[in-house]
Amino acid sequence: MHPTTTLAQWSTRLRHAAGDIRVTAAELTEFRDDAGHRRRVDPLLLAHTFVLPAPSLDPATFTEEPWLRLWSALLDSTIPITNQLVGTGPLFPHLHDRAIEVWTEGELAGLHALWHLAARNPALAPRARSAAAWLIAELQPDNATQRPWAIHAFAQLAAEGDIEADMYAQTLLLNAIAGREKPDRFSAAILLNAANYLSALPAPPAMT
Repeated sequence: MHPTTTLAQWSTRLRHAAGDIRVTAAELTEFRDDAGHRRRVDPLLLAHTFVLPAPSLDPATFTEEPWLRLWSALLDSTIPITNQLVGTGPLFPHLHDRAIEVWTEGELAGLHALWHLAARNPALAPRARSAAAWLIAELQPDNATQRPWAIHAFAQLAAEGDIEADMYAQTLLLNAIAGREKPDRFSAAILLNAANYLSALPAPPAMT
């Protein structure tokens, strides 16, 4: 795996991997991945990616799946998140009692949303970067379920010169397409969402 270190390279690479995935408002409530599965986070990601009307979730789900609060806040700025973002390191340390796959995917899905939130509110950036650094050090993406959550976070860090973040992002991408010609529909939507984020970032100053 060779390093891909610029924002433009990462954005192009992720958009190419995502392919021609499209979801309409009419499809939002019925969307399923290629295996026929649907998660509570699916309509939130899809609404954000394709600029569709945001669905509302029962706040009771935030306890069981705390990353849903961050996703809901991304779509509805009235939802408070400050109390969930204290400290450093993992976003959801209380999930360590669950299966490693659940904790890893929850941390990555939460970071995916938080990275977007930090772009809107720079005060959240240190917390987001702390969570990303912890993931690189402690939870390998191979423990997750082949979803490239938060790949834009690691790609941005890679573009800043972080080689470990670059390797992490590349592993997320490779896992998403392992054993198939292209990612499944849901992973493709995640990749497109990440590519959209990277494309919107300002280009770094030209070297002189």
